[in-house]
Amino acid sequence: MKNIKLEQDKDLLQKMGNIKQFKLSKKEVTITVILALLTAIEILSVDLYLPAFKAISEDLKVDIGKVQISLSTFLGGFAVGQLVWGVLADRFGRKLPIIAGLSIYIILSIFIISVKNIEMFWLIRFLQAFAGSAGVVVARAIVTDVFDRTKTIKVFSLLALIMGVTPIVAPSIGNALLQIGTWHSNFIAMGVIGLIILLLVIFFLPETHSNNNIEIKGVPKSKYQLFFLNRQFVLYTIVASMVYGGLLVFISNSPFLIMEKGGFTGTEYSLIFGAISLGIVMGSYSINYLIKYFNNHLIVKYVSALQVLFALLSVVSVWLQFPIIVILVFIFLYLFLLGILLPATADLALEPFRNDSGKASAIFGFIQLAVTFIILTIIGLIQNNSIIPMTVTLLICSLISLGASAMWNNKQREQ
Repeated sequence: MKNIKLEQDKDLLQKMGNIKQFKLSKKEVTITVILALLTAIEILSVDLYLPAFKAISEDLKVDIGKVQISLSTFLGGFAVGQLVWGVLADRFGRKLPIIAGLSIYIILSIFIISVKNIEMFWLIRFLQAFAGSAGVVVARAIVTDVFDRTKTIKVFSLLALIMGVTPIVAPSIGNALLQIGTWHSNFIAMGVIGLIILLLVIFFLPETHSNNNIEIKGVPKSKYQLFFLNRQFVLYTIVASMVYGGLLVFISNSPFLIMEKGGFTGTEYSLIFGAISLGIVMGSYSINYLIKYFNNHLIVKYVSALQVLFALLSVVSVWLQFPIIVILVFIFLYLFLLGILLPATADLALEPFRNDSGKASAIFGFIQLAVTFIILTIIGLIQNNSIIPMTVTLLICSLISLGASAMWNNKQREQ
């Protein structure tokens, strides 16, 4: 049995070693572009309104801390929504849930500009996220529907690359919209972008789900415990959650780090934030070279170890009160490695459930966001007008990632 598995692994590695030889067809390129846009909705919906926090607080007559709560409610809506849309995607196909979710997202993006109090703002953001999560969770499922095992890591890296590009451009766009209008302009832009993506889905995205009723290892597809009994899914979902948590910790604390502690202006913040986020893009692109030489599992393990190093250096830099530029350099390197881990962990976590990818993607995304919500809540509670909580949290996330990836590699050596 071990020999059979070894041969399968060797065959897979050989195929992945030749990944540079494959070319996406025209249809696959079109699908990939649409999936990338669907994936970008989450980060776009956050970064586009970050520069408007102060304007929203003034208009709704609340302190900026209450506006920041809307980020947590948004993440909560995204987490819950993924469970619902993942099930619907396996039941009714891929396109219908995306169309329904995007339609609701567009309506709520416009409706939110009429709110008069912060409580209603929180509610609409929760519902907007719930609807927008349809595109993200179903996009991951479509990757495993359309592309064979030798291509999925390549496609996931492209999706992660778009996630890295979005933080570069979104705050600048949000700031520009704020200069020519009010904070309402930022949400109208979300609605317009959602409409463009909806039209692309309707006219160019094919239905990719076969709606089969295959059972895996004798367990019906509807049994959610199947996912939690799979060691690979559990371990790499933990790593992915820590990776995504680290990303949102940086994003949510970046205004405080760069403007409050660094003393930079809003315009300078957008430029610096974009430059640092470029690390994610570079990391997402570089994985296409790494997979030619290394097993995916080993990539996650070694990259997690490097993340621990750079997170530790950032903690030491803050503790010793190094110049802010030094801290930003270490965070850039941390995000570069994060860009490698985003596609690698998603690919490994969903790999065992290619026939049940909708539910697997839903649980994967739910856990990611639920963990991120908890992390952001804790860091908010321990915030002490210092960037030490942020850097320490990044260190803890990378340590947990390393531990989970090491557990998988140790288990493999035992078999």
